[in-house]
Amino acid sequence: MSKKTYQVYILKNRMNRRFIGKAEDAQAEHTAHNKGQFKGTKAFKPWQMEWCSGHLSRNDALRLEEELRHHKTNTSMLESITHKHEMGM
Repeated sequence: MSKKTYQVYILKNRMNRRFIGKAEDAQAEHTAHNKGQFKGTKAFKPWQMEWCSGHLSRNDALRLEEELRHHKTNTSMLESITHKHEMGM
């Protein structure tokens, strides 16, 4: 049996509001956000996928999601974290 993997993703809307989350399938989650299936993001759609991680263990995804949420309004810090993550650091 294979372990579940998760993706951490950043959605952004036209008002530059961001939503950061994790899911087994980030693309399906993005679609659900735009269909209004989540109460917290429904009023702010449509959402664009700004960034998405590769597949991570649950613990790694939780850590990355928390780090990104901590810097949610700081675009340069988000870019730094996502870039560092893409480089495998």
